[in-house]
Amino acid sequence: MTGRPVQRPVPPPGPGRWHSLAGYRRNPATYFTELAARHGDVLRWRGLMDVYLVNDPDHVRQVLTQAWPQFTKDDIDYRVLRVTMGNGLVTNDGPSWARQRRLMQPMFHNRVVNAFDTAINAATEALAARWLARGDAPFMLDRDLSRLTFQVVGNTLFGADIEARADEVAEMLDFMNVNPKTLRGLLTLVPWVRTPGNRRFSRHLARLDGIVYGLMETRRASGEQRGDLLGLLLAARDDASSERMSGQQVRDEIVTLMLAGHETSATALGWSFHLLAQHPDIEEQLVDELARELEGRPALAGDLARLPFLKQVVQESMRLYPPVWGISRAVTNDVEFGGFRIPAGAYLAILPYALHRHPAHWDEPARFDPSRFAPSRSQGRHSYCYLPFAAGPRTCIGAGMAMLEIQLVLARLLQRFRVRPVPGHPVVPRASVTYRPRFGLKVTATPRA
Repeated sequence: MTGRPVQRPVPPPGPGRWHSLAGYRRNPATYFTELAARHGDVLRWRGLMDVYLVNDPDHVRQVLTQAWPQFTKDDIDYRVLRVTMGNGLVTNDGPSWARQRRLMQPMFHNRVVNAFDTAINAATEALAARWLARGDAPFMLDRDLSRLTFQVVGNTLFGADIEARADEVAEMLDFMNVNPKTLRGLLTLVPWVRTPGNRRFSRHLARLDGIVYGLMETRRASGEQRGDLLGLLLAARDDASSERMSGQQVRDEIVTLMLAGHETSATALGWSFHLLAQHPDIEEQLVDELARELEGRPALAGDLARLPFLKQVVQESMRLYPPVWGISRAVTNDVEFGGFRIPAGAYLAILPYALHRHPAHWDEPARFDPSRFAPSRSQGRHSYCYLPFAAGPRTCIGAGMAMLEIQLVLARLLQRFRVRPVPGHPVVPRASVTYRPRFGLKVTATPRA
């Protein structure tokens, strides 16, 4: 008697090779979301390189909970990021990553993070003073928020030590935070190719290393014990081996925290202001909650539990515009998802942007509706269909810090200002390293009565 033939996995469906390269270049986040709607939750796009997208929460959980060694960060994106970040937590992998995560986890305990609320509020008050001085003059909101969040990450990392160099470091990091998929990003992998961009990148990298190592040496020589993250990094010891981090590893973690810790928060804040301006009824609901609970004062970490709608607004903003819009992995062995085969060596992509707009998991996914994150509406939602900070063992270590900062800044500025876009200025999302507005957010800020 002959048994039924074994069904072998087949390659995933997808468009023809080089399908709509213009659509991909214009915005890969929206492009792949449209492809997933057309071809399903496992698909292949064949362009300059084959990209395999998985867009089902169960498949995403498989990738993110088995991140190593089945799925690794040995792909082109992370190779480019390593040129700047080294082997910080974002780019590190395998046992080395596990050791670093173990060393750094205590630094991001709620008790440590919540103590930074005063520094966040001080930086926000300084920004509010600048907004008042501007009057009705339009300005670029995204630039102001980027400066603010860099000031916060600089103060929490280094205390006052970074103040004299903060603008210089922020400018260098902005240039070096290059999209890995662009030609300029790829050229950083071959620094001996002396293009103008590579020469400038190398100069900035050398200057950045000089500043960071200088701050580290000054702190070591002083022997001063502070509550900032630099002091915690220098003092951290591995419980298993009692070893400290090497100087190179401390440097890599500092640069990673500076890069990852300010742009993502600034981006989330910018989109939150933009969405609230488009939905004044939701903005007024939030302003009422802030007025009722805070009575005009800045929020502290301990106040956030009494501001549930504030958190829901931030969560919904990051659903529609996740700062980290894509996550990539390299596949080390053939793997199967939903009957489709993804071969060893493949470039595997997970798009929080696409997951966050998946109609099977979100009602009216394109609508801005913060109440969808109320506890009564969140019950039963798949935990891997919402990934603003990734998920699984490699959940962003700074997620608590980011949520604290975003909520405190939004609470303070919304109490004091009504932020509105300048008519006619285009707001076009751009999927670069983060999901940013291509032409920025040009706004006015009017003091509230």
